[in-house]
Amino acid sequence: MEEKKEKLTLKDLILLFFNTISARCWARLGLTRDEYGDYYQDLDEARLGIDTLDAVFGKIKDLVDEETRREMEGILSTLKLNYFHQYQKKKKEKEKI
Repeated sequence: MEEKKEKLTLKDLILLFFNTISARCWARLGLTRDEYGDYYQDLDEARLGIDTLDAVFGKIKDLVDEETRREMEGILSTLKLNYFHQYQKKKKEKEKI
């Protein structure tokens, strides 16, 4: 007997996208290993990812439950804060040169 597979909704795919891009942002901030196991920082890529997540969140926040919305808000806030700290750190390093 063939088991019927549940199909992902577009909302499910958007949430998966959000989680994938947020993980990539942490890596581009240089705070976690990337998918290849390397540490390196690329603040331009991190910013692109964070801005994209912000736009996606704006579209989906009213379509998800309260817990998911809070989790997404927390991820975004933490990424933005860490971006700011990494940007300031890099700026200070450049000023020393």
